[in-house]
Amino acid sequence: MTCAACAQRIERVLRKAPEIREAFVDLAQDRAVIAPGEGVTADAALKAALTAISDAGYAGFARGGSLAERHAGREKRAAALKAESDMLRLRAIVALVIVVPFMVAMGIEVFQTEHAHVIPPAWQLGLALVAQVFCAWPFYGRAWASVRSGGTNMDVLVVLGTATAFIMSLRHVLDGSAHHGAPLYFEGSVAVIAFVLIGKMIERAAKREAGAALGALADMLPDEVLVRDAAGERRLARDLVLPGMQVVARPGAILPVDGLVLEGHAFLDESSLTGESMPVARGVGDKVQAGSGVSGGTLVVEVQAVQDETRLARLARLIEDAGLNEAPAISLADRISHVFVPAVLVLAVLTATGWLLAGVGAERALIIATSVLVVACPCALGLATPIALVAGASAAARRGLILADHAALEAGAGITNVAFDKTGTLTEGRPTLVAIRVTEGTEKAALGLAARLAAGSDHPIDTAIVAAARARGIFQEGIEAFEAVSGGGLSGLVEGRRLALGSRAFIDPAGVADQALSGLVARLDPGQNALPASYLAVDGVPRAVLVVGDPLRATSVEAITDLRALGIGTIMLSGDRQEVVEPVAATLGIDDARGGLKPEDKLAVLNGIIERGGKLAFVGDGLNDGPALRAAQVGIAMGTGTEVAKGAASVVLGRPDPRLVADFIRIARRTRNGIRENLVLAFVFNGIAIPLAMAGMLSPAVAGAAMALSSVSVALNAVRLSRTAR
Repeated sequence: MTCAACAQRIERVLRKAPEIREAFVDLAQDRAVIAPGEGVTADAALKAALTAISDAGYAGFARGGSLAERHAGREKRAAALKAESDMLRLRAIVALVIVVPFMVAMGIEVFQTEHAHVIPPAWQLGLALVAQVFCAWPFYGRAWASVRSGGTNMDVLVVLGTATAFIMSLRHVLDGSAHHGAPLYFEGSVAVIAFVLIGKMIERAAKREAGAALGALADMLPDEVLVRDAAGERRLARDLVLPGMQVVARPGAILPVDGLVLEGHAFLDESSLTGESMPVARGVGDKVQAGSGVSGGTLVVEVQAVQDETRLARLARLIEDAGLNEAPAISLADRISHVFVPAVLVLAVLTATGWLLAGVGAERALIIATSVLVVACPCALGLATPIALVAGASAAARRGLILADHAALEAGAGITNVAFDKTGTLTEGRPTLVAIRVTEGTEKAALGLAARLAAGSDHPIDTAIVAAARARGIFQEGIEAFEAVSGGGLSGLVEGRRLALGSRAFIDPAGVADQALSGLVARLDPGQNALPASYLAVDGVPRAVLVVGDPLRATSVEAITDLRALGIGTIMLSGDRQEVVEPVAATLGIDDARGGLKPEDKLAVLNGIIERGGKLAFVGDGLNDGPALRAAQVGIAMGTGTEVAKGAASVVLGRPDPRLVADFIRIARRTRNGIRENLVLAFVFNGIAIPLAMAGMLSPAVAGAAMALSSVSVALNAVRLSRTAR
């Protein structure tokens, strides 16, 4: 499939099949989901679906529903996309090579005083024939499939326009008039083919990358798992792990299963799964999820769910199925083609019939009808959308915006609301020391002591403390009698003093320093008391509290301000706790902020907004954002995010700057305006020229020259768009 019209056409033919009760088509992943009719087996419905797809001019294959089968299906699709992309690239390169001499010749002919062709007519015919037969062949195939299914689309526009220009020029070459100055329009047909192919090539390359990124979800788990049984520890292929087995997960490992902790204590990074900004403590009796990163300890987990039954697998299905909730947006050019192409053909037939009834000869009536077809030749319409989209995509790339789908520019122009994830999107997405409060001494001295202890731990909070000390140039190594208490904290001796760093209960188990500790917390800024904190005690006396959080990106406030200036509403949807989310939203000026959301919850919120008529973009970076990125009209992923998030999105921010979201919407709006301007130029021209041609006042030669002029005006307008949409 190449466009939303393809997706809707396939959906339509599938629903017409008597064996199929319902069908949904996902353009982004080139897949369809069908529901068999009453009393129809799944195999019979699948066979009917493949037949219907083939009859519509497309190729399809069956794919299972398990995680392994989905992964195999993606690999098969990737291979097909690569083969198609390679051929598309070859066709585009050939078309570009052919169009260059035509453009050079056209520039030379502008300054000639006598009408003579720079490129001999026979050579022009040969070059244009290669473009028509080889380069434009896919357009003819898809146009025929569209007509067979009872509709017209962009491909029909391209075929009608380029074929009309080619046939008119061919007539002049064959009757010899081209050698005596009769105009040729080969360059117009070749230019349309080249521009459309280049746009398709760029779009298909981005689509391949997106599909590969979605496949990364199946690759994030280890192939081998460390299991423990009566014989000891051994490695086992992940596919062979069964519920009831015991899995050992050491620091640095990724949990391969869902299960229950039997032994040990560790901190799990669940940020990509849940949106929680800080690692969470997990110990005996706690449930854990596949895909979580382990640090600060070793866990022994009893396996409860494997493979397709894990929450990670369910999330993978949710990400894929989110694309089925919304019908793909049909481009403006495709919508126009449904009316314009049949109307032009009807006008040409009516013109020929009218002149025949008026008593002119058949040859004269045919020439006048041909003039109508030539002057209405939709080369300008065929160029209007792709050339504007290529210009918009070029402007976006210069701003650091990577488009997986050019249709995102058309959808982005209508956005009314932008929903943001918090962690890693509006914030840095990494633990950072954000505050120190001391009872005595200096913050610098307290940080230096805390960092000595923290250097012995791999917990992200301790790592953040060490990083802060290094950044300030005060980090020193050296600790004696170091001890790490799982789930509690760290202790050791420095220059004869007993240091303790950890939870409130760890440094003051008897609660004798409760008042002093409460005083430290009271001196924190609003919102900081909800963040993870480590308390430092020296010789049993509380000395400091160190707060680690996920700071806002430097440009986040400006990003929200820019969106408000564009009239865009903003929402924050986060998996982090509500008490952490609210202060961040208040700082940014976001009124609607919701925390504690699972991926399903985010999806429900977005679908509710869309059902109420909102046009929504979602910005995220994590695996847990995948369903929302797929369901929104425009999914925007941070370039620093997970591969799955980038694969689910239609736009990727090339640098971690949320201000690019507003830049994208500005470029999208200018691109939409450029498309509309191009279409207006084409229609104004047709509105004037078609009646003149029907009245017999324009010869085919004059009509062809006017048609070429309209295409040039569209191209020049796209050049202007490329320069201004920055």
